[in-house]
Parts: sequence; C-alpha cells; structure tokens
Amino acid sequence: MSVRVLVVEDEAIVAIDIADQLTEAGFLVVGPAPSVAKALKLIEEVGCDVAVLDVNLRDETAEAVARELRSRRTPFLFLSAVSRDHLPSGFNDEVLLPKPARPAVLVAALQNSISGLPHN
Repeated sequence: MSVRVLVVEDEAIVAIDIADQLTEAGFLVVGPAPSVAKALKLIEEVGCDVAVLDVNLRDETAEAVARELRSRRTPFLFLSAVSRDHLPSGFNDEVLLPKPARPAVLVAALQNSISGLPHN
C-alpha cells in the first residue's frame, strides 16, 4: 500500500507512536508535522492522500490545515483529546477519534476515509 498519510501532532512521543503504527500497517507516513506551518509546507511540497490531525498544536489549532486539506478534497480525520464541540467551526461532521486510539481503530478509520480514492 503506498497511501501517504500526513501526521500532524505536536507531542513528539505521540507523533512517533502514530507514525510507527501507520508504517506497520503499510502506510507511507508524511511528517510528522508539529505545527501548522510545517504541515502546510509538507502538503505543498510532498502532498498526502489522507491526514491525521491533532486539533490543538501548542498555541494554535489545526484548523488551517483542515481547511487546506478540504480545499484539495483530501480526506482527513481528527485524532485528539478534545470533544466534538471543541472542533474548529465547520468541522463537526469530520471523523473524531479520541486519544489514544487503538492502532486497529485508527487504521480502520483511515482505510474508510480513503475507500473512495483510486488505488495504484
């Protein structure tokens, strides 16, 4: 599977754990990106097929990343400790997995997100 997954997570240990889980499941991990600026740069320079976003990134939120992904019609999901009512405005219908998510749950949610994408 050559699906590229952008991981946006500011906690290094959590980001590495997510990246390891996704790599073991056969995904190609882009990042992890600890900030909005880094995530947007990776989207522009490397691209991705799907993304996993933490909502809160230190002193900012992933809203700008979610908006960019939506404008590109790139599927994404939120993996965060926040409740649905704390998602950025306009994103309440997106998939929200609570941290920590079991690897099988995360992989299944990503596979569901990309099920409509063309496969190589």
